[in-house]
Amino acid sequence: MLKDLFVNMSILISFISIGSQVAKKVHFKDKNPLKINISIGLITGILGCILMFFGVQFETHTVLDFRNIPIIISAVWGGILPVIISSSIIALFRVAYFGINLASIYALCVMIVNAVGLMIIIKFKFNRLKKWSYSTLLTLLFSSVAISLMLKTKEDFLSILIIYWLSHIGVATIVYLYVDYSLSLNKLFQRLQKESTKDYLTDLNNVRQFDLVLGSAITNTRAKEENLSLLMIDIDFFKKVNDTYGHHEGDVVLKQLANILVESCRSFDSVSRNGGEEFSAILLDCPNSQALRIAERILLKVNSTPFILSSGIKIPITVSIGVSSYPETTDNLEKIIESADIALYTAKRTGRNKVCSQLPINVTGKPN
Repeated sequence: MLKDLFVNMSILISFISIGSQVAKKVHFKDKNPLKINISIGLITGILGCILMFFGVQFETHTVLDFRNIPIIISAVWGGILPVIISSSIIALFRVAYFGINLASIYALCVMIVNAVGLMIIIKFKFNRLKKWSYSTLLTLLFSSVAISLMLKTKEDFLSILIIYWLSHIGVATIVYLYVDYSLSLNKLFQRLQKESTKDYLTDLNNVRQFDLVLGSAITNTRAKEENLSLLMIDIDFFKKVNDTYGHHEGDVVLKQLANILVESCRSFDSVSRNGGEEFSAILLDCPNSQALRIAERILLKVNSTPFILSSGIKIPITVSIGVSSYPETTDNLEKIIESADIALYTAKRTGRNKVCSQLPINVTGKPN
């Protein structure tokens, strides 16, 4: 019996290990919560069925296993919907695989009572450990009642019950610690993964990601013979904002500008913070005329937006924008950044708060 329960535990831990590796690639914040809950319910339900399949059959139609633990996982880390889905799947499998008999009816009743009990427990404002502990005790109590009803030889009841309780509590403890540890590692992994590509302040792409996206865009532009435009954007006299109101208020301005840039560009364009008060926008398959319209839209939006500091003070902000487009203003994709920087410098030198683009080139590569 202990050997079979150990197999059950090994399957449970292995399943969680594989699931945690898959979950590393899933960004839950960007997903539909309903889909996530359905997925949790389906996965834990399937796991419960597998555990039942490899359970300990100590009497005809009577199986001992850890099927309740996946349901508890669905309750504590999922919610009511995952519990309903998980319990339903396991209950249906119990009847379908072992047939309709007295033991199946007892198991079905216990499954329903456990599910209702778990849904009640998770509604309370307990911490996760308390929810897990109370859920484990609840399922053990009702399962013990079912075992006592199903056993024909009552003299074995006490020994079976002791083994079941000790093993269940031990495995439940291991599983809780392991799931909690795995999820903590996954959160850390996803945070580090995000920080490696995102600017910590504005949540835009950082300069490293800018280089990667631009490199990929250049490759695709060559392969597909498309257009490519780049905007280099710089806040005018940003040092005065920091000197007058402090760096914290300067950060507030940067965040608001980041939102304007994202809203003003197309959904598939790539907006980055390249450092300090300098931003960029990679405009995919975008000719110069359209790039200029997007740049002008940014300029007008910035000019018409009062930047509100954390103190409540509203200050005006302006930006200068340099535009470079392939193949209209540069025929060398490798120099598109240099071309945009030159255009930005021109905007700064000739008065700021404006959009500048290098003169278009002719077929010989010389300015018209």
